[in-house]
Amino acid sequence: MRQEVVGAQGVAAQDLARIADELASAHRTLSSKSEGGLEAEYACLNLAHAMQGSLEAIQQAAGELRHFRDIVLIGIGGSSLGTKAIRHALKPEHDLPAGGPRLYFVENIDPYHMDHLLSQLDPTSTALLCVSKSGGTIETVVQYLILRKWLKKALGAEKARRHQWLITDPDQGWLRQLSREQGIASLPVPPQVGGRYSVLTAVGLLPLAVVGVDIAELLRGAADTVARCRGEQIEKNPALEMAALYYLLDVSYNKRISVMMPYVNRLRLFVDWYCQLWAESLGKWDTKRPGVPATGTLPVRAMGAVDQHSQLQMYLESRHDKMFTFIELAHWDYDLEIPLDASERAFFPYLEGKSLVDVIHAEFVATRQVITDTGHPNMTLHLPTLSAYTLGQLIELYQRTTVYTGLLYGINPLDQPSVEKGKKLAIQHLKDMTTCG
Repeated sequence: MRQEVVGAQGVAAQDLARIADELASAHRTLSSKSEGGLEAEYACLNLAHAMQGSLEAIQQAAGELRHFRDIVLIGIGGSSLGTKAIRHALKPEHDLPAGGPRLYFVENIDPYHMDHLLSQLDPTSTALLCVSKSGGTIETVVQYLILRKWLKKALGAEKARRHQWLITDPDQGWLRQLSREQGIASLPVPPQVGGRYSVLTAVGLLPLAVVGVDIAELLRGAADTVARCRGEQIEKNPALEMAALYYLLDVSYNKRISVMMPYVNRLRLFVDWYCQLWAESLGKWDTKRPGVPATGTLPVRAMGAVDQHSQLQMYLESRHDKMFTFIELAHWDYDLEIPLDASERAFFPYLEGKSLVDVIHAEFVATRQVITDTGHPNMTLHLPTLSAYTLGQLIELYQRTTVYTGLLYGINPLDQPSVEKGKKLAIQHLKDMTTCG
């Protein structure tokens, strides 16, 4: 991402020197607003240590949920994306043991999807896990009501109650009230932790524990990143360095699009989590400084090597308004040698003695090279392995990078004011439909 590698489109050393005071200020702000554990304003950055005391309760709930064959997780956005990303990376469905709990995600309010799901499930062996910090997310509420009715019709109210778990605010909201009044099992979301930063709370830890992810290792990996990001110099703080580069490429070099391209199929859903984290945290108008341009870069999903055949042409021959983040895996748990007979060796001599890992590595190196040669700034994150520990590292790294970047822009990286406007308008439209009816 620097000029000495990528040329004039990269960040110059003097750019970083010019914002040294801003970087120091961002680090001080993050540090001060992280003081106080789960009561801190930036409690989301304390979860690696603060959630240790909740592991026993989470594991106990996970043990109870494992008695069910099917678990339906009802949640949207931050209530599900992180869980999906880690589950897909570490415990994809085809790897789960026979008879083990199957985890279904109910997110979008699609009647066909809901009807199809219900046709596959047996209520006697199905549990509902409803996740909403506010307890009032309309998409989650309506789907929970439908699924709860389905359970009650088949099992009766009392037995249906024992098939339900709630994850929500510890004190307020409709779901919390429901838990108190009906005795439905529940776990809390720390009040200061927003949805898109909540995967390292019970929001993600409970369902991940159910399917066998080592959640203690997930937190240990996150804690390792916390320790690595304590310094205020970018050379000693990878999250601050990444934030500085992402920020400068936007404000000084007009890079408005941030493409994330992992060369690991099991990280495909991690990019979905990153896209919500980045877009909802950083896409803001600065209401305190009228006239200042809106902040944030557009996060774009890409998948290596698949999207070399769908997006790469645009990247190489369109305007220089993009930056790229590649993710590469050093050690693969699986590999397959490429079998060649004599005639195939004549056509593909370069495949002799090669494996699938060799091919995907060559595809990655070649794509990164042409991206660099075309003058597009890019960085590569190297994962030594794909494990709960390294996923914990990666999640914490991007959460911290996002907060730092928001501070450099001068905006609040934890709120989402325009999203809230849309939620209120949707409710108003529902009220208007009732009035018209």
